[in-house]
Amino acid sequence: DNDAPAASQLAEVATQPMPPTALRALVSLLVLLMPATMIYAARLARRGAPRLAAIGGAISFLAWSAGIASIGAVEGLYWYGSRMDDRGTVAAVIDAATGDATYNTLLAIFVLGHLVGMLTLGIGLWRSRAVPAWVGILFAISPILHGVAMNVGTAADTVAYALLGVAMIGCAVCLVRVPDDEWDLPARRRAAAPERERVAA
Repeated sequence: DNDAPAASQLAEVATQPMPPTALRALVSLLVLLMPATMIYAARLARRGAPRLAAIGGAISFLAWSAGIASIGAVEGLYWYGSRMDDRGTVAAVIDAATGDATYNTLLAIFVLGHLVGMLTLGIGLWRSRAVPAWVGILFAISPILHGVAMNVGTAADTVAYALLGVAMIGCAVCLVRVPDDEWDLPARRRAAAPERERVAA
C-alpha cells in the first residue's frame, strides 16, 4: 500500500522473503537498462518516423532516468531498511525523502514522461514500419495499461509488464536484423520531396 505510512510499509516489506543477492542484482540491472532501451527503440524508429522517434525517445529516456533516481532509490531504502532494527529512524528518513520537492519532481517527470514518451515512441515505431504493427501498439499501450493496472491489482500489472517485455523482445529482434550497411542511413524523405526538388531545379 503505497499510501500507507512509511513505518507500515517497512513492516510489510519485512515479511517478504529475501531473494538471493544475484536475483536482486539481476532485477536492478534490468531496470537500469530501461533508459538504454528507450534510446535503441528511438534509433529503430528514426528512419521512418524521425520526429516521433526524437521526441518520444528523449522524453522516455529522461522519464526512466528520473524514475530510477526517485522510485528506485526509495525502494532500496524500504528493502534494506526493513531489515534494520531501528525502523522508526528509517521511516523518518523515507518520509523526509518522499516529502522533498526534488523527489516529487523526479516522480512527476517519470509518471507523466514515460506515459507520454512511450506512447509517442510506440506510435513512431508503428508508423516507421521498422517493426511489426503489433510491436509498436504493445509498446505504446503498455505504460497506459500499467497505470490502469495499479488500481486493479498485481496480476493486471504483471500482464502490463509482460506485454511490454514482449514488445521489447520484438524491437530487439528487429534491431539485430538491421544490416550493417543500413544502420546509418538517413531518415526517409516523403515521396513528394524529390518531385519538389526537380521542380525547383
